[in-house]
Amino acid sequence: MIVLGGLLVLAGIVVAVVFGGDAGGWLLPVGMITAGLGMAVAGLVARIRRRIPLLAAVRAHRASPVRSPVARLRALPGMLRATARGRNPALPRYQLALWAAALVYLVSPIDFIPDLVPLLGIGDDIGVGTWLLTSLYAESGNYVAVREQQPEPGARGSA
Repeated sequence: MIVLGGLLVLAGIVVAVVFGGDAGGWLLPVGMITAGLGMAVAGLVARIRRRIPLLAAVRAHRASPVRSPVARLRALPGMLRATARGRNPALPRYQLALWAAALVYLVSPIDFIPDLVPLLGIGDDIGVGTWLLTSLYAESGNYVAVREQQPEPGARGSA
């Protein structure tokens, strides 16, 4: 699929160079190049996905003893506050800056790859969004697990 996509991109470039605007206008070469890029990206994603046994979110969910996504979602504000105040030793403060930068990148109209480029334009947003959600999901599960293991503030041990 990657090879076929590459050949289609090459054919689109050849049609654009050789025939110029005479071969169906500008739409035919642009369509061929776009379809070729789409096929190549889809083939690359399929190849990478076969090599990754589980998605990162599934691995994070199964690795953590906390199984409830609702518990993770409820713990998110507390985890962010504790990390910002330096009370979460498992998570460095710079991680908050990375999450904030990812959020700003997602909502910002400025991208590394413009959204006008078919398939690739939205691909960087999908990648950043996937990393952000997976990272938040995993860390909130870790935070809930650590919080559940700590004894209650008013509880006494039986000695």
